[in-house]
Amino acid sequence: MIGFVTAHRVRTVLLAGLAGLVVLCGCATAVPGVTPSASDPSNSPTPSASTPITSRAIAALMLDHLPAGYSSARPAWVYDDSPTGFVGAELRYRPSEGTDGDLVRVSLWSRDDPMTCGSREHCVELPGANGDRVFLAWELQEPEEDPGLFSVWVNRPGEVAYGLVAGPVLKTDPRSLTTGTTVDLLRAVITDERLRLLTTADVVAAGEQVQRWKKQ
Repeated sequence: MIGFVTAHRVRTVLLAGLAGLVVLCGCATAVPGVTPSASDPSNSPTPSASTPITSRAIAALMLDHLPAGYSSARPAWVYDDSPTGFVGAELRYRPSEGTDGDLVRVSLWSRDDPMTCGSREHCVELPGANGDRVFLAWELQEPEEDPGLFSVWVNRPGEVAYGLVAGPVLKTDPRSLTTGTTVDLLRAVITDERLRLLTTADVVAAGEQVQRWKKQ
């Protein structure tokens, strides 16, 4: 359940991450469903990867790896202090009365210097992907206030792909999670080679087929 405190914390954590101070996330649980796919058997960049990615295309790539039973999809909020090139998408799972449900957000932005663990309290480097460095960071539950967050990000030349999940109570290392949007699933999204600021026309076209899309 995402309440006011959690929503504020997600916003604070994201902005801190963009500044290279702290990047964190949480976990989501899904329901069965059907969704379009941006699947590409090669799952690798091609010479045609020259089309600017859209929020909806990011959602399609997310749904190639995450549970399909989402309740809604929408663009990630772009704030006045968002970094250059920022674009993202959000999926919601398990909405309940008074809440939008668990959040899974994936975003991209331009960045020359890599984001690392720095001074984050809970942060580890995961196995890399195609020579790129991948990191996991998290914040644990604050009783009566916030369920916790975790995030995964990958540094690529000139850009960062970043995933954030918030929702279930997180009492320990999120790698212990076995249901919903796990660390492994989020890492699969973030390290998908098609998830770049410039992608293929096919990925962008698949994004136009994403259902339950809400405009910002």
